[in-house]
Amino acid sequence: MGTQVRGANVRLIGCTEATFGTTPASPDALILPYVQNNVKADQQRDTDETIDGYRGATRSVAGNRTVSGTVQVNTAPQTIGFWLKHLLGVPTTSGSASPYTHSFAVNASGANALPPGFELEEDLGAGFTSTARYVRYVGCRIGQAQFSLSPSGFVQATFTVAGADYVKSSTPLEASPTDNGHAAFGALAATLVFGGGSLALDVTKFDLTLSNNLDEDTYVVGGAGKRGDLPEGKLVPTGTVEALLKDSNLLDAALSDTDSSLVLTLSRGTGDGTAGNEKLTITVPALVFAATTPVISGPKGVRLQASFTAHRTTGEIGVTAVLKSPLATIE
Repeated sequence: MGTQVRGANVRLIGCTEATFGTTPASPDALILPYVQNNVKADQQRDTDETIDGYRGATRSVAGNRTVSGTVQVNTAPQTIGFWLKHLLGVPTTSGSASPYTHSFAVNASGANALPPGFELEEDLGAGFTSTARYVRYVGCRIGQAQFSLSPSGFVQATFTVAGADYVKSSTPLEASPTDNGHAAFGALAATLVFGGGSLALDVTKFDLTLSNNLDEDTYVVGGAGKRGDLPEGKLVPTGTVEALLKDSNLLDAALSDTDSSLVLTLSRGTGDGTAGNEKLTITVPALVFAATTPVISGPKGVRLQASFTAHRTTGEIGVTAVLKSPLATIE
């Protein structure tokens, strides 16, 4: 028997597909640091219910395959671009030298739309000598992402992934994937601005969820149990904010049915985009709070938790993410 695989040694890499469900001939893979990787493969077994005079069942056959799960990361400028590319769309990059500005937006079609898909590969380590050392998930897309912010720690992002297929291999997707390193955004340097600054809040918890509403019921006859596609639906941004109830600002916003906006800024150092000074700005230009009132659960300080839903005004929904970074390209 060999040595048990340690989670600390399991490396995750990703690469973008040019065609959904097809591994690129020359993959350009990126090492993706993570906190938890819960993406896994399953394949159901279909049983034959034919009555043949025996109580014992006949041998089952392989059925549809599923690839699904979440990847939780501490949001870092070195790799968040890969995830944003597959959440919002291919960025437009400006700048002839460092720092570069990568602008992600929602586009239904064209060069800046969502890529066809991506692949994730787990390397179980050199001590795992099986032919299944490398487990690859093919034809993946992001169903939703949740960004979570607390007063301290790191800004967490959890990506819900669905895929079309899986393969095992004794050789890696790419022998020398790009390693951009990892230095996550700290919560202490994060800022939240609601309503252009007109809605001042002392926020204790914040979540922003961006849902692509993938159609996962896409199995086809003759498709060997694989999903034939994972088309996206409407992008729906939602979220919650919990704040110290010091005045009527959030309560008024929740009870007024009027539009507001949100700008979430994460930064390191000066935020000018050079190494060690990266910045990510996520903008939701139009949102409305659901009506709610506070709960008085005891004699201590009162908090109010309110949820919101974003919407488009004219044209596309307008949700954007802008990453200022020394990286010239987003893998």
